[in-house]
Amino acid sequence: MSLVLCLNLLRNNIQSSCPVRFLKQHAGFSSGKLLQPGTYEKRHFTTKLTDTASWHKTELGSCSPAIPPLWLQQTSGHDHPATVLVFDIETTGFLHVDNRIVEFALRDLSGGKNCTFETLINPERCVPKHAAEANNITTELVCRSDVPRFGDILPILLAYVQSRQSPGKPVLWIAHNAKLFDIPFVMQEFERCSAQVPADWLFVDSLCLARKLMKLDENIGLVNLKALGKHYNISSKGPSHRAMPDVQVLCDIFQNITLDLKLTRDDLMNEASIFYDFRKVSRK
Repeated sequence: MSLVLCLNLLRNNIQSSCPVRFLKQHAGFSSGKLLQPGTYEKRHFTTKLTDTASWHKTELGSCSPAIPPLWLQQTSGHDHPATVLVFDIETTGFLHVDNRIVEFALRDLSGGKNCTFETLINPERCVPKHAAEANNITTELVCRSDVPRFGDILPILLAYVQSRQSPGKPVLWIAHNAKLFDIPFVMQEFERCSAQVPADWLFVDSLCLARKLMKLDENIGLVNLKALGKHYNISSKGPSHRAMPDVQVLCDIFQNITLDLKLTRDDLMNEASIFYDFRKVSRK
């Protein structure tokens, strides 16, 4: 699988294809705080820049539609209380201090050009056989010099999210089982880079919303992505247990869950937690 980074919007904003150091400054972080030079020396890696409307390849200049306007009921005077990003990660295993992220993908629900971001990540360790069998991400695929480490991606990700963020509004991250898996893994990677998660980043666990819905709808027995996709007649357009196909499925599932729960935008914000409200990573 080729490495994909949706960075055209960043290039337009910054007016050049910039090294990681410049993008880090663009994101507003000092070099000492974000990256430790002794740990993250200058490296060159290959990226592929595309405009994407979905997880698969599209023509340059294409745009992705926003989630339909009724994806969340509007009852307050706030038009867009937050930038909503649906994301997913693939890892080398279950939540543990020794396990690492090997793939990261997100989609901005507002749609438009460059609304998706995805990349493979070099975990700097071997990918166990059981993990590779689940997502087809092998040691040979990611442990290469042309695949960026999380420390290489971090300043680019920060700048990308900043470019999608509405001035003065928070960023709301959505993931399935975010509280016990995705968020702790992301926090762990930030900590390895001696970086702080922006204070205006919040998250909502769609699994918690699905469990609320299960109490109201007896037709819902399981609340994993596969079961919810079957319930809503939503199928993945790519391989399962890969970050971007799972993001695209969750976008559609999340739309249906919020409609069935009759959530307002303000209700969703009330469900949000700060990034530091997460389960401590096991060191056993």
